[in-house]
Amino acid sequence: MMYKHKFEYFLNAVHYCMWLFERKFGFFIGKIVDFFFSPIPKFLFTKNMKKRYYDNMRKSQPQLDELFYGKKSGFSIGLAHHNFGAFYSIYPCIFSFFIEGLFIKYNVEMNAFVFLVIFAIPVGICYIPAYKAVFSNDKYLQYFKLFEKEDEHWHKKWKRRTIAFIFGAIASLFLGVII
Repeated sequence: MMYKHKFEYFLNAVHYCMWLFERKFGFFIGKIVDFFFSPIPKFLFTKNMKKRYYDNMRKSQPQLDELFYGKKSGFSIGLAHHNFGAFYSIYPCIFSFFIEGLFIKYNVEMNAFVFLVIFAIPVGICYIPAYKAVFSNDKYLQYFKLFEKEDEHWHKKWKRRTIAFIFGAIASLFLGVII
């Protein structure tokens, strides 16, 4: 039971750090876009148009922030979900490549369907615990509230662990291909 809690905590912390990265990256891209498009209203709009434009921007900013950076359905959380799932799913690829190597060794020919089935089954089975630990009943939202209260030291430590998680996934993909 304790192992399950640690596994769940680890996965949610990694997911949280990925979400933070996506938010920071989104803010960075937003600044670049603002830099290039801010001269348009500044120099090309009339005084009344500028006033209306800036008023509308101020009023719509909370909705835009929720759209891009919201925890429940924002663009950045969607990217974090996707990236977390992708990097986590790479780890079982070692098993898939090993099984495929054995299959090729003993059955010289392999069609695309058999290849996909042998690849998808270990990845799918191994993804089930991660899905239950992070996404079922939106558990990640409860963990996000917990993680937001943590200090700077905690955030730095988990940022490093998340980077190690990502590089480990990439390394395991290469190891699986080599096997």
